[in-house]
Amino acid sequence: MDEAVSTQLDRNLWRYMSFTKFLWLIQNRKLWFSRADKLNDPWELALAGDQLEHVILRRPIRSLQSDVIEEPILDRARRINKLWRETTYISCWSSSDHESYALWRIFCGSTDGVAICAPSYNLTRAFQGVSWYPVTYDAPGTEIRTPSPTGLATRKRLMFQYEREVRAIITDGMIGTPVTWHEFGCTCDFDPELLISSIAVHPEADSTLMDAVVRVVRDYTPKLSDNVAWSKMREPPPLLK
Repeated sequence: MDEAVSTQLDRNLWRYMSFTKFLWLIQNRKLWFSRADKLNDPWELALAGDQLEHVILRRPIRSLQSDVIEEPILDRARRINKLWRETTYISCWSSSDHESYALWRIFCGSTDGVAICAPSYNLTRAFQGVSWYPVTYDAPGTEIRTPSPTGLATRKRLMFQYEREVRAIITDGMIGTPVTWHEFGCTCDFDPELLISSIAVHPEADSTLMDAVVRVVRDYTPKLSDNVAWSKMREPPPLLK
């Protein structure tokens, strides 16, 4: 593992979500992995640019003795790429020592949501057989090599670089952690009291959201009751206190 990858995987990992998704996580004690084609970015696992050209140039050689009609290379690439997008499952986290204003806004709206923080050490060891990868950001298709589902799933366009994303990735053929399959994703057992170190409440929410989060945590994960706090972004500057 190179130094850059090791540094990202040694930090705290954050996951921003609406209160509804937080409630689901705490009640069910499950971590959701979304099917890649159901994530918001249509470029997930996309083949493009030089990499797509590389795939086309390396098309399988047709036997001179064969009477079988050859599948056009673009049709073959499209079919395999679609299959990969439908059989790759991803849980998205952000690697940072602090909160992100942008991620609060994008994933939690103007006032609704929480951010859970978990040491990467805990997460990467809790799911046997699930691989965790830092995402790299560059122009699509700049990597000239034969693609793989994991390779495509760990590269995103440059405009997403602010996410500092780390992804847990599951494929259909994986073994290890027990997985429950669903129509648009899969779930793994997730122990919030063991894995979560802190729960931050949206910086622009009112007290009703804080009350709801405190109640949910007290009822379902009482060991985390002392770990709930307002986002640090809510703290005013000294002269405005």
